[in-house]
Amino acid sequence: MRSLVITATLVATALTNAAFSAEETLQNDGFTNAAPVNFQAGFVAGEVAAARFEPQIACPCVVERITLLFGGAAGTREMGVSVWEDSAGGDAPGALLFTGDVTLTGSNVNLQEIDLTLTPVIVSGPFRVGLEFGHNGLPSVATDLDGNIDAAANFILADIGALFWFKSATLGVSGDFVIRATIDNLVAGDTDQDGIADDADNCTIIANADQRDTDSDGIGNICDTDLDGNCFTDFADVGIFKLAFLAFPGDVNWNPDADFDGDDSVGFLDLSRLKEFFLGPPGPSATGCGDSDHNSAGNGPL
Repeated sequence: MRSLVITATLVATALTNAAFSAEETLQNDGFTNAAPVNFQAGFVAGEVAAARFEPQIACPCVVERITLLFGGAAGTREMGVSVWEDSAGGDAPGALLFTGDVTLTGSNVNLQEIDLTLTPVIVSGPFRVGLEFGHNGLPSVATDLDGNIDAAANFILADIGALFWFKSATLGVSGDFVIRATIDNLVAGDTDQDGIADDADNCTIIANADQRDTDSDGIGNICDTDLDGNCFTDFADVGIFKLAFLAFPGDVNWNPDADFDGDDSVGFLDLSRLKEFFLGPPGPSATGCGDSDHNSAGNGPL
């Protein structure tokens, strides 16, 4: 569990959700720009408005920021912000992962953004984000007015003589809290979908689950037409390839490095691969010199 003081900033309501391919913004509410909302005035100090989220991207993920609509009155208020594990899906959340304090300024127009990038909060599945009130009444968290509520995703830690968790709908709240969470996937991508993560793949754009690398230069044969090891495919490599062309294992001119496709022969498919990479670098590879895009257009017949 982490605890610290963080600062919220105002962001335009035209906030977009797709900054990076690995990033996902989770929300239960249907709020859109300038849509009417209810600012929930019934909260008292110590109570919590919370939203449950289920990541759709593969996790573990880091919670980068929390976005919410907080208004109904002017003024600046100190609020608590917490993140819990919430895989059980009950009224009460699971283990507390993070807690901190944040200063929010009431605004009926702008969303508030709480940046958590300096205090990484890691989630592996469903989680809950809660805002704890340090004051009574407004300014407060908004709920949408789209006529729908996800009863299993909106909660209140309510003071009924003691603090207990309830689904917000049980307490008469009819809309989803305008609380959102943006997460980023910590799982490395796999561009060629060969089961090897890009950050460990010796050929990131052509599938090669076997990671075959006969010259042990960190670049898989399937995208390594650099036969002389200078990180570029040129006429010197063509000369080496010609010596091995149409050879099989056991032949005197057999060269496994020139067998790019791994079929135990140096044939026309390998020649086609050589043309594809001609006058460009090998790879790209996470583990060798081919770390930039090769010349995929080719340069015509050799």
